[in-house]
Amino acid sequence: MGGGPPMSPPGLAGGGPGTADLAHGIASQKGQFGRDFASTQKLTPEERSARAAEYQAEAQQRRADAMVWAQAARAGRPLPTNADRDIRAAMKADMEAWREAFNVGRTDWQAMRDQWLVDRDTLTPQEWAQRRVDWFAARDAWISSQKAWAMAHRPQ
Repeated sequence: MGGGPPMSPPGLAGGGPGTADLAHGIASQKGQFGRDFASTQKLTPEERSARAAEYQAEAQQRRADAMVWAQAARAGRPLPTNADRDIRAAMKADMEAWREAFNVGRTDWQAMRDQWLVDRDTLTPQEWAQRRVDWFAARDAWISSQKAWAMAHRPQ
């Protein structure tokens, strides 16, 4: 019927050592993603509220940490070796927490990521410190615009 040999699942076609383990890992990751997603859809309003409060507390601490770095940079204090790497990694984690907390769509996520997470070597550690603080301001503006849109489009 077909023009080629019969298809075998990954790991059974002789793809080399570890291929079966890789295929199993991919399948279980997809399954775990589905289970995680389903569990978030079943949250009670109280659980959602608790998660929101947890995110807010964590975000406030992350913002405070960012401010410490930025103030040190503005004061001309030398930042530790690899501060640019550490600040960029913290900023990426900030963005991922924002994405998860607000179910940010792929388009918004990519736009924000592309705008703010530039190549590490393009900025000095001092510039990275200020950039992280500026990102929190951009995040706040995004949240505010989402709230305004939701209020304008709520059912009457």
